[in-house]
Amino acid sequence: MIHLIAKGPRPGEKIEWHIPESQKMLLGRSADNDCAIPWDSTISRMHAEFQRNEDQLNIRCFPSVLNQIKFDEQFHSELTISVGDSFQIGETQFQSIERSSNSGVLEILDDLDTDSGILTEASLRITDLRIETVSKAVPSLWLCKDEGNLAKQAALLLKDVMPHADVVAVIQSDGPKKWNVAHWEQPVPGFRRVTIIRSLVRDTIRKGETAIEVESSRKGTPLANGRWAFCTPVKTEGNQKWCLYICGRFGEDSPSQAYLSTNDLQDDLNLVELLAHMLSAIRRVRKLEDRFSGIEQFFSPAIIKVVSEENAKHSLEPTETETAVLFCDLRRFSHMTEQAGKNLQQFLDRLKNALGVMTQSISSQNGVIADFQGDSALGFWGWPLPLTKGALPACLAALRIQQMFKISNSTHFNELSGFEVGIGITRGNAIAGKIGTREQAKVGVFGPVVNLASRLEGMTKQLGVPILIDEATASDVRNLLPESEGRCRHLGLFRPPGLEAPLSVYELLPTEGKSSISNQNIKDFEAAVDAFIDGDWDSSLDLLGHLPPKDRARDFLLLQIASHNYKAPFNWDGVVTLKK
Repeated sequence: MIHLIAKGPRPGEKIEWHIPESQKMLLGRSADNDCAIPWDSTISRMHAEFQRNEDQLNIRCFPSVLNQIKFDEQFHSELTISVGDSFQIGETQFQSIERSSNSGVLEILDDLDTDSGILTEASLRITDLRIETVSKAVPSLWLCKDEGNLAKQAALLLKDVMPHADVVAVIQSDGPKKWNVAHWEQPVPGFRRVTIIRSLVRDTIRKGETAIEVESSRKGTPLANGRWAFCTPVKTEGNQKWCLYICGRFGEDSPSQAYLSTNDLQDDLNLVELLAHMLSAIRRVRKLEDRFSGIEQFFSPAIIKVVSEENAKHSLEPTETETAVLFCDLRRFSHMTEQAGKNLQQFLDRLKNALGVMTQSISSQNGVIADFQGDSALGFWGWPLPLTKGALPACLAALRIQQMFKISNSTHFNELSGFEVGIGITRGNAIAGKIGTREQAKVGVFGPVVNLASRLEGMTKQLGVPILIDEATASDVRNLLPESEGRCRHLGLFRPPGLEAPLSVYELLPTEGKSSISNQNIKDFEAAVDAFIDGDWDSSLDLLGHLPPKDRARDFLLLQIASHNYKAPFNWDGVVTLKK
């Protein structure tokens, strides 16, 4: 089996993963990755992807990352390594190794020829350095993505700290008479028949206490040579119980002394019970996380905290409140679907990644995901947490979405390449909360402000710009958002189809260093827009001539002027009427 080991610069920063054949895996700082490196701040939240092909690993960094792969004193954005090779990303060393699977035979016996005793008390006395080893392994245990991997990592840890045992195992049970071995390891390599004693497991599961057996004669006298075993419960709520089973030999040709007694195993018991306490805490937290896994797709951690409090039912009720709404849509979705042809599943995976960029950006700003409509996402702010910074969180989420897709389109090898987005943002009163019937409800937002955000997103295609915002949002940007985070410019007055009142529309722009539009360009463009509205189209044309040739908003305005033979129409009101 091929494994990947990651080791940080500080004690305890070590984790190991099994790498299956042909499966694409993600590596990064976030716990959402298959291989998470939480200790290294120089590694991006989603840093690289890799795939195993027989005994080789192909590793590729995402285009947006700063630290590339260091191998043989050179840096690579993509690299193929073989078993035994080492490489470095940031401060973390990685090595690909091959581990052999267990070669022994695990046998289940009814009982040993002795009476079992229950240890009702066992202190956690720190007696050797193995306690420190267990404690340092906690981060890697927390990062296990499922119960199966957690059981495996726990067994591997027991294998390291119990080198004198014949077998270490994690047992899972749905009841005293229904249990199975989740994962087991042999600390000492080599073929050997090892046993698990049913009565020991049964006593542990039934009584919830550590059970121990040391083989003795039928008269109860100690033996020079024999076997020992103990089983420790991992206490958690629910039907599925875990326990840790360790067994070995004593006397001749064994690591343990002759005439072993239960007292001689006290240090081992302390160690295993410490690990059991840690596993218990991890499994309890996992159960809580599972309860909220459904709403985590829609809520950020800050909002989950609010809706999980005692008054959650009240906080979910629909409320009229000031909200900021973001509507984001993928461009050319239908065309890309047709182009996918027979590779629809591959295209669906790419679509999921694209929608994931939207949802992660919204959630990172404590927004709520209200709806998906195939190729679009609707997010909002103002419920259940009130707006404290106006529409700024929505603007920051939109700028991040735009930046992520822009970076991805800089290369053809990125899964997001080819996708473009249009975004509309508005601020105003709406009804937000649990909307629907008693039988079927969802968290959503309802009101004219939502329709307006959708209209603005649709206008991005006509005006040729990625992000449009309304006047209220533009006021928040100009008064509250530092230029080091974002800017906006007035594009003009527009009358979309179906609306009688004109809209004052603005474009949200990234910082000057991340845009081809300078601050002076913004001043010139807005002066051109004012002249356009006033009917002074000659001045408007002169000002538009100072703008970059790739400015799409400039092109739109020039086209409007040209379509009227460069003269404002009679009774010109300064409003551009848009067609469907």
